[in-house]
Amino acid sequence: MRELSRLGKAEIIANTNRIPPIDEFDATQSKISWTVNISGNLTDAALWEAFEFVRDISDIRIVQNTKTPDASLLATVQTAAHTEQVPKNPVAEEAAHKTAIATSIRVDLEKVDRLVNMVGELVITEAMLRSQARNLSEDKFSGLLRGIDELSHHTRELQEAVMAVRMQPVKSIFSRMPRIVRDTSAQLGKDIQLILSGENTEVDKTVIEQLGDPLTHMIRNSVDHGIESPDQRAWNDKPLQGTIHLSAYHRSGRIIIEIKDDGAGINREKVLAKAREKGLVAADAQLSEEEIDHIIFLPGFSTAEKVTSVSGRGVGMDVVRRNIESLGGTVRITNNPGKGSIFTISLPLTLAILDGMIVRVGAENYIIPITSIIETMRPKASQVHHVEERGDVINVRGDFIPLIYLNKVFNIQNAEKDLDKALIVLVESSTSRMGLVVDELIGQQQVVIKSLESNADPVKGISGATILGDGKVSLILEINELKILCQSQTAKLTIVKAA
Repeated sequence: MRELSRLGKAEIIANTNRIPPIDEFDATQSKISWTVNISGNLTDAALWEAFEFVRDISDIRIVQNTKTPDASLLATVQTAAHTEQVPKNPVAEEAAHKTAIATSIRVDLEKVDRLVNMVGELVITEAMLRSQARNLSEDKFSGLLRGIDELSHHTRELQEAVMAVRMQPVKSIFSRMPRIVRDTSAQLGKDIQLILSGENTEVDKTVIEQLGDPLTHMIRNSVDHGIESPDQRAWNDKPLQGTIHLSAYHRSGRIIIEIKDDGAGINREKVLAKAREKGLVAADAQLSEEEIDHIIFLPGFSTAEKVTSVSGRGVGMDVVRRNIESLGGTVRITNNPGKGSIFTISLPLTLAILDGMIVRVGAENYIIPITSIIETMRPKASQVHHVEERGDVINVRGDFIPLIYLNKVFNIQNAEKDLDKALIVLVESSTSRMGLVVDELIGQQQVVIKSLESNADPVKGISGATILGDGKVSLILEINELKILCQSQTAKLTIVKAA
């Protein structure tokens, strides 16, 4: 109704004449319908867009009112739930159905999932053919090799087309946020405006379904902890009304969601003191500014002085990071004390297929997601140093990066032990960088993600599996979990995890 009111002058009428006495009321049956008379510079597309997310569960009729002097500027919208028997207008209903049929078709999600799975199998088969054809002579089998190249090209296009079917705009989640900001800010006595941009950015339906709760937590966190009270803003010569900017856009094959506010930012002294008080950080810890900012993601951490319905329960940001990382994403903080902060969420567009780098460790192959890789290098012995209680680190242009030996993590025999002959793949997790020590880079390949949890127990450090071109199963590394798994080698002992 608010969306319709933005399109023009709207008169909204609730038709309640069919509501029965309370003792005859059936909660499963809708007895209310609405009539909206709206005037303005209207188009059918704009009117239908207002009902984008309820069109399938409502009976909606849009009728042009020809009784007004300027018939093109007035439309009547009648809407009710499916159980409401609205009087039919055959002419108007036929026109509405023609519009809908011309632009969309309803398909069961299960059928789309089956189609995605079949395309995934096609990707695996194409990889197998390419692997088998690798040793063929180009002179003798030029036609076959050219056909495999064509198959690869068409498979990629088909995969992109099928994935587009599952894509939905993030508008379905973003549209919930204005009410959350309005209700929470009113409860806290703050004046805050929310600016939305990029609502039509599309992402896989599975990602959207799991993004709602983390985004809600982060918006509430910005309202509660980010934006100051009007008195504090006046004292700091800021506008009394705070601003939160929620945006979404595509970058490098991923979706980026930013929550930016013009509040106080993260008070590092207060955060560090609170973390030491709760025993989350050792008293003599020497942390960088970035590490202090990311303390807010530790379990049990909160800076609230008392427990309220909004904050202080010690639950929230750690759950946010865990949920985002379970989607293969990362969350970063850009903190500008006194001026505001930016929380940046990076997510894959789809959870079904990813571009990965195949690496060999001993006789085993593993997949590293391309989006996690910064660079690869062959180290020199002089670059690697051993740090007491920290394990090995490598000096990369002045930065000391902790090393993770995959052969030790997964207990792989016959792996390369000479660092001069090994390779290091520099990767980044949510909060830091690390170097994965491997024997060999096999090559880049698009892989279909198969869940391990449907057939076996979860494995730490592994996010899933895939089938390579030679028919063998290869495990996909979960970079964020690898860091935790190798905490004794890589994590700073100054940070103590909560029980």
